[in-house]
Amino acid sequence: MFGPTNWVHKNISPHTLRHSFATHLIEGGADLRAVQEMLGHVSITTTEIYTHLDRAYLQSVITQFHPRA
Repeated sequence: MFGPTNWVHKNISPHTLRHSFATHLIEGGADLRAVQEMLGHVSITTTEIYTHLDRAYLQSVITQFHPRA
């Protein structure tokens, strides 16, 4: 299915995969509650902390949706 794995030059932990999964879903427009359910978090606060949104993405959202941007 996939080619050789010699292109991966660092160790990737399960935490890194979960973090990336959640971040990509949210950046792609997924509902935070849906991501919470997928990750199995009881509290939405945990999901908010767990996900990481880069500054460039946040700036683009502000520019796109804020009426005075």
